[in-house]
Amino acid sequence: MLCQIPDIAKGVISLFASGRLSAADYRSRLLPAIKGYREHWGQVCLYIEADVLLEGWELQSLSGCGEVQLPDFDVLVFVGGPDWVGNAVRLLGPFIQAEVAWFPLEQKNLALSWLAKRSRV
Repeated sequence: MLCQIPDIAKGVISLFASGRLSAADYRSRLLPAIKGYREHWGQVCLYIEADVLLEGWELQSLSGCGEVQLPDFDVLVFVGGPDWVGNAVRLLGPFIQAEVAWFPLEQKNLALSWLAKRSRV
């Protein structure tokens, strides 16, 4: 499940992730938010906070051709989640054409500072 939470900062898409994410989450929550923020703010900064119950994407979402593609964003900070999330961000970060970071939940304030330094808003 992916749900929008109150923005943690002006011009930052703020989301909470838990359980299994689906293509419907991607299409109905993430893509419209990215399109709106790109038009309004000129850049897309994502803040995603997760709990330890985050399992990843539903298998059906990943097996459909072109169903879920990496969205166009400028900055992404992922906070919390199980240990594998931090490993995935560190592994995939160099292949993403955006600034990407992961912070454990205990370092949420550092994550917000990191994000603020990269936001043009």
